[in-house]
Amino acid sequence: MRKHIPLLVFLISAAIGLSLTYTILQAERIAEHRGFEILANEAVDRIRQRIEHNFSLITATHSFFDADEEEITRRKFQSFALGLFLKGQLSGMQGIGFAELIAADQEDAASAALSRNYELDRRIWPETGEDLRTPIVLLEPLDIRNKAALGFDMFSEAVRRKAIRNAASSFQVSASAPVMLVQEITDEKQAGFLAYLPLKARDGQRGVEIAGSVPVTGFIFAPFRAGDLHKAALTLPTPVSVLVRTVDVTDGEPELLFESSEFAEKLKDAENSTTEQLDVGGRTWDVTVIESAPKSHTFLYWRTFILGFVSLLFSAALAVSVRSQMNASEANRRLKQVSEKALQDKDLMLQEMKHRIKNSIARILAIARQTANAAEDLESFSNSFTSRLQAMANAQDLLTRSAWQKADLRALLTQELEQVFGSGAEKIRLDGPDVLLNEACTHALGLVFHELATNAMKYSDAFDDGGTFEVVWRVVEGEKKRLELDWIESSSTDVVQPETLGFGSRLMQALVAGEMSGSINRRFSDTGIEVNIRIPLD
Repeated sequence: MRKHIPLLVFLISAAIGLSLTYTILQAERIAEHRGFEILANEAVDRIRQRIEHNFSLITATHSFFDADEEEITRRKFQSFALGLFLKGQLSGMQGIGFAELIAADQEDAASAALSRNYELDRRIWPETGEDLRTPIVLLEPLDIRNKAALGFDMFSEAVRRKAIRNAASSFQVSASAPVMLVQEITDEKQAGFLAYLPLKARDGQRGVEIAGSVPVTGFIFAPFRAGDLHKAALTLPTPVSVLVRTVDVTDGEPELLFESSEFAEKLKDAENSTTEQLDVGGRTWDVTVIESAPKSHTFLYWRTFILGFVSLLFSAALAVSVRSQMNASEANRRLKQVSEKALQDKDLMLQEMKHRIKNSIARILAIARQTANAAEDLESFSNSFTSRLQAMANAQDLLTRSAWQKADLRALLTQELEQVFGSGAEKIRLDGPDVLLNEACTHALGLVFHELATNAMKYSDAFDDGGTFEVVWRVVEGEKKRLELDWIESSSTDVVQPETLGFGSRLMQALVAGEMSGSINRRFSDTGIEVNIRIPLD
């Protein structure tokens, strides 16, 4: 039972901490959703205010026409329209204009008005079978899009005709269902809609009745590009970080007006969304708003994350504290074992070092005796003995770099050749796979390579013109893996085999055969010498 106390402490404290964490998580989720609702309401309100502002421009234009008792010329209308909105401030409203309501047989008068106001020789279009026509005779600002719409009979098209009739019967601003504006003459097209406000005929003016309404002379209207209107509302004066889709649902079947980029693909992952309805000129729009990007809960609910982490950390600390007290005696026992093991390892390392030093001293003494026996004078002894000691030191240096484990054959061979030949070693061809040598082979082959290189320096003409010098090796797999190394010196002059073996040759034989259980053979020919060394690698 005592060993389960730390776990019990952890579970109780963690349960308390996680309960508090869950409470805060719920509060943060509510706060996050309310924050989204504020943004969504702001986005919808901006769209509503933008539309109401633009509709107020239609009303103001209607008042201008109604107050002026003379004919409204293009010059008057242009001056008034430019006062309503500065260039670049239309915000989705393509322009504002006047469509005259006439009978079908009065087209010539409307065409004459176009010619008089805009110097435009254009017939009223398109051809239609309707008794009434509402051609656009005034439209500002006159850009390339609006110029293309002049003379267009909006009564000829069913969607526009329905909105015109609704406006004539209610005498309020009436919007059309989504349409493609005749101003969409470029490749970048948007869905649009139009808003109409009828202009009553004054005394002395000839008006036309539509469906029993009072006589009207025409309609103040404004074409809207739905995409530009929404973008202006959602970005000015500062961007609202939401995505929006607006559809017209007045006639039952939803008709798309605008959809933010990436709305469709992010809708399925959106955690927060809302839909509000707008009344736009007698039509109903559904505006769906979602968050612009999925939020990382790690950073969204940072208070929850911190509290949960701290509660778990506190619970773990309590459990560890209890456990540490219970494990004190066990830790002391293990510490004693580690200390004893460290002392044993230290003694083993000292014994190994003593063994290595003893072997090295024995080898140095043997080399010294044999070198002294073969030397003709003190200087010869000193040179030979020093170079052999240097070969041993080089091998030991390679072993030291690998913590006395392995040495690379190529590195050992390169090191000895560079010691003897200096920069001339670059002319020697070395070819063979990567081979790692143990300690004994490293020391032995280091001396063998030194003896071979010294002999080549003294007696070989391999570096002269016509000569070659190469050392190649390979690893032969079999019952016992072995290394086969060929030392080949070729020259243009004859090579004479010595009659007796010197100390260097006897040393190589002893090292290869005695220490490495291998074999070494030398073959002399008219063109050089070839030394073949075969040693087991296992």
